[in-house]
Amino acid sequence: MRSRARTISIFSMSALDLFAAALGAFILIVLVLFPYYNRGGTDQSLEELEELVVKRRELAATEQTESAQIRVLRAEIQLLERQYRTAEENMSEVEAETQELLDQIAEIEIPDPPPEPKPVEEPPTPPRSVNRGVEFSILGLATSEKRIAIVVDMSGSMQAHTAKVTQAITEVLDQMKPDNEFLILGYRGGPTFTAWPPNGGYATATPANLTSARDFVSAMPRRFGGGTPTQAALLRALNTRPEAIILMSDGAPDDGLPGNIIANVSLRNRGQGGAEIHTVAIGDYTEDQALTRFLQELARNNDGDFVGRAR
Repeated sequence: MRSRARTISIFSMSALDLFAAALGAFILIVLVLFPYYNRGGTDQSLEELEELVVKRRELAATEQTESAQIRVLRAEIQLLERQYRTAEENMSEVEAETQELLDQIAEIEIPDPPPEPKPVEEPPTPPRSVNRGVEFSILGLATSEKRIAIVVDMSGSMQAHTAKVTQAITEVLDQMKPDNEFLILGYRGGPTFTAWPPNGGYATATPANLTSARDFVSAMPRRFGGGTPTQAALLRALNTRPEAIILMSDGAPDDGLPGNIIANVSLRNRGQGGAEIHTVAIGDYTEDQALTRFLQELARNNDGDFVGRAR
C-alpha cells in the first residue's frame, strides 16, 4: 500500500508574523536614533585621526623641551645668586681693607712745606736804545740799530692815506741822529722802485740830508699807483745790508702768498745776519685781517715789532 505524500513547511504563519513584528520594531528604532548618528564623534576619517595623534605628540615634545629649558634657567638663576653673594662678600672685604688703609693714612703726620724764598727783584731792563743810538717810537715801535732802511708801500690804495704815511715817515726822520745811516725805498706794481738817496745807498743823518729826504717824502704821494709787490721790495732792501727795516703798508702783498713771502724773506734775512724787520700798518688795518696777520707774523719771525697807524 502506497504511503501518503507529505508537504514540509519551514516557516509557519506564526513565525512569519513574529519576524515581521521584529523587523518593524528595528526600523522604528533606526528612525528614532538616526538624527543622533553624527553626534557621536565617529565621523572622523583615519587620516584626520593620524594627524591629531602627530599634533599631540609634537605638543608633548614641546612641553618636555620647555620644561627642560625652565630647569636650565632655574639652575642659571641659582648660579647667579651664588655669584652675587660671593661678589658682595668680596666687596665687603675690599671696603673693610680700604677703610683700614684710610685710617692708617689719617694717622700719618705730614710736615708743613718749608717757606718759599722770596724772589729777588731784578732791575728793569733798560730800553734797547739807551746809550746805543736812536730810538724810534711810532705807537710803540722801537729800535736801537744805526743802519735803517725805510720801505714804503706806494700802491694805488695808499692814495687814501697820504697824510698818514708821510707823517709816519717824517716822525722816523725827526728822530735820526748824526751817527745814523738811512735810506727810503718806495715800491709799487711792476715792481717799480723809487729810492732816496737816488743811488740806492745809505746817507748819514746830516741836517742837509734830512731836509732832502723830507722833500722826497712830500713828493711820494704823486707817484702812488699800481699793486703791492712787498716781497720784491723786502728782498731788494735786504740786499743793501740794513741793520733794521721799517716796512709801512696798507694792504696785503700781491706778489705771492703771505705765508710763502714770510718764509722766503725770513730765510734770506737769517742768511745775511738777521736784520730787525719792523712793520707799520697804515689806515684801517683792524678791518683788514690778512694785512694784520701778514705784518704781525713777518715782524715776529724777524725780531721786530708791529704797530698800527690809523690816524
